[in-house]
Amino acid sequence: MNKITLLLILLFIFSCKKSIDIDTEKRKIQSQIDLVTEAHFTKDANKFYKPNAENWYDVRRGNVTLVKKQDMITATQSYLDNMEFQEMVKRDDPIIEISDDGTLASYIGSVTVKGILKEEPVFWVVSWQSVLKNINDEWKIISSANTEADNQTSSIVLLNQIRKNLGHKNENDIPSIYALAECKGPDRSFKTLILSRETDGRMEQIYDENHFVMKHGKDSSWTYNINTKSLNENMDESTKMFIQGHELHWLSFWPEHRYANAQLKDITKFKNQLAFNIEFINAMNKSVNFYYSFDSYVPLGFQININDEGDIVTVSFENWKKINDINVFTKATFEQGKEVFEYNFVDIKINQLDTEEFESKVGLIM
Repeated sequence: MNKITLLLILLFIFSCKKSIDIDTEKRKIQSQIDLVTEAHFTKDANKFYKPNAENWYDVRRGNVTLVKKQDMITATQSYLDNMEFQEMVKRDDPIIEISDDGTLASYIGSVTVKGILKEEPVFWVVSWQSVLKNINDEWKIISSANTEADNQTSSIVLLNQIRKNLGHKNENDIPSIYALAECKGPDRSFKTLILSRETDGRMEQIYDENHFVMKHGKDSSWTYNINTKSLNENMDESTKMFIQGHELHWLSFWPEHRYANAQLKDITKFKNQLAFNIEFINAMNKSVNFYYSFDSYVPLGFQININDEGDIVTVSFENWKKINDINVFTKATFEQGKEVFEYNFVDIKINQLDTEEFESKVGLIM
């Protein structure tokens, strides 16, 4: 056989090779994965494993196990029967890669799952990668690696979900918040104005004959008595935390701007409501626990440890409404022992503050 004849044969072979329509194959793969999602809600273990080959490798918790489909059906059906799936939310668009010859593919997905398992509320942040093989023109899973997020990552995912539900769309939605409250305590009524942005917080109060301003920030922190015109530029941590603890609206969106080391602890009760509990640590290494409705993701409030004796202040958020398509509360209650302070917010403005107002030592409360 001469070289020209061999070349013609090779060209004929390659020209006859079936071309791969990548987009079509990706749709086929996604349809297989969609069966798994559907099976969660229809409680059908056979559909759950329909995309799988008869045997596949399962990779999790540092182990690799070869499993058989027939051995998995009973246990999975029991799990599906005992689980009430309330949400299965896709976190990112799936990543699907297909080999050039169309015989192997990889699928990477990520979801959050919320529901009730055997009467216990659960919230899982999950990602996985499946390898699929084209068997008789049908994509089948031949291996799958699964991971569940740790408490820190879960808290980040949950906080993003909370902001989304409150109407937050991007970083520019809420650069600043102005919140004026008429307040009532055990002994007196007073007024409080809070200005907040990512790097700064300003608190102004009028009660009886007193009128003062306290401001913390990246570049400057100070307290100022408007009546006596006395300025103190040496702010201690307890005063700074006092201001931060009153930045209620900012805390409802961005607690991680004021506190550190967020950890999703558990699902518990707050004011008789089922709630996610995310724990933070403040600058004095004391815990600050935030609570969010398990059903709606609405921030319910927080509890802060204020001293070494373990005294707790409980703050509750109430009476929500929309301002500029952003959900905000209009009432907050502080409880410390038997003392109760009510803050009724009469004026809330989003994105209307300038730097000069944060640094102002002139009273903004009239």
